[in-house]
Amino acid sequence: MKVYETLFKAHREQPLTEVFAHFYAINGDYDEPFKIVARATVDGIDAWHFHQERFRAKYSNTSVPKLKNYLQYTFKRLMELEQNEPGRYFIFSEDGDWVCFNTGLQNAYGADLVAVFNRYKARPGAEFRVVPDYVFKGCNAPSDSSYRARFGMNVPDLAWYSTDSRDYVFDTSYALERDVFDHLFDRAKERAGLPNVSDEVVRNYLRGAIENIIPKIRRNYKVAIPVYYVEERRMQLLLPFQSANASDVSCFLIVSIGVQNSPLIGIQF
Repeated sequence: MKVYETLFKAHREQPLTEVFAHFYAINGDYDEPFKIVARATVDGIDAWHFHQERFRAKYSNTSVPKLKNYLQYTFKRLMELEQNEPGRYFIFSEDGDWVCFNTGLQNAYGADLVAVFNRYKARPGAEFRVVPDYVFKGCNAPSDSSYRARFGMNVPDLAWYSTDSRDYVFDTSYALERDVFDHLFDRAKERAGLPNVSDEVVRNYLRGAIENIIPKIRRNYKVAIPVYYVEERRMQLLLPFQSANASDVSCFLIVSIGVQNSPLIGIQF
């Protein structure tokens, strides 16, 4: 299978040869194909909005930014996996005109939502133009008659990110490096709610945040949230902490193993 950079066009200048599929606007709304998917998920469309104003402003060009990001990165991971095990993560119809992958999402009945695509075919006599190879046709449950008519009983596998359980649990015996904030002060001041204080105050605040996080993880390992960093193909852990003004709970320290597998943890904001 050809390797694609993205599921849908990520930015205006991106060559369409890198894009897997086109998502046609419905009634002039380019978000509507994604909204249809969002409505079908178990938690509904409201789960895919940002509620904090600064994130709403950042993603003002779309009403379902979390879903679009999720689908984009899930597709990229599936594309990686497919190269090692062809036919496991992307399933084609017998005539080769249809292809599907498992989004990893479920509908309200607990059934998988499988994204289905039709190969793009130009109309007879249409002027040649570069387009993505496929067109999005919606999400189906594997039990749907339309799905079975194209793919039979075959269901593509879910994306996975690590088979090492140590990637999902923070080892509290590791030492946290507490003096790696020098290149992060401007951003840290904004995110921690300390825009007008000195670098030393921020440094001490972040050191204190680290000291408070570890006892919480010892009592509840789920405090450390595992995430897969797609660009570098490795797992990281998010350690949440409260901002100084107590108004923003989306502050995290991003933790990854230090060089040469040492027990030292590097920290980024």
